[in-house]
Parts: sequence; C-alpha cells; structure tokens
Amino acid sequence: MIDWFQSLQIDRTNLELSQTKSSTRNNESHLEALELKIDSLYIMTLAALELLNEQGITKTQIMNKIEEIDLRDGKADGKLSQPTVCPDCGHKISKRRSNCFYCGARVNGFGFNR
Repeated sequence: MIDWFQSLQIDRTNLELSQTKSSTRNNESHLEALELKIDSLYIMTLAALELLNEQGITKTQIMNKIEEIDLRDGKADGKLSQPTVCPDCGHKISKRRSNCFYCGARVNGFGFNR
C-alpha cells in the first residue's frame, strides 16, 4: 500500500515538473519575443530622435513633447493609459486598439481624433 502511494506521489510530482518545464519554456519564448520588440523600438526611437535633431528640433523640445504626451492621461508616470470606453459611442474597447471597433472613432491617447 505504501509503495502504491509513493508511486502515485512520484507520478504527480513528475507531472508537475513536466508542466513547470513547459511553462518555463513558454515564458522564455515570450521573453525573447519581448526583447526583440524592445530592441526594435529602441532602434526606431534613436532613428527618429536623430532625424528630429537633424531637422533642428532641440532635445528640450523633444523632452517637453514627451512630458506633454505623458500627462495626457493625467499622470506623469512614463505610461500612457488608454481609455477603455470610446468617447464617441460609449462602447468598451480594447486598450490595444487605436480605433473603436464599433464606430471607427480614433481613440485619444494615440494623438488622434475622429
């Protein structure tokens, strides 16, 4: 009886270990994808800043615009919270969308209006 119980516990532990390994691989894959996105965004940001600088836009002007955009959601926290309700039709919308799925209005926070 004890051997059967121990065998059951070992099988359960092995299953949990297998699930943990799978979850770890999945998380590592997501982390790699996020790192690639960050690297890409960093390069694009540097290119945009260098182009702006070449056009005579000063670092102070850029920093002021960054602060202005950061404050659009009412908080200076380095994030831009997007609305969850369309300002035109009132439907709930995904935070990841720049346009309302229902009426097509552009959502503030991306710097656009309808």
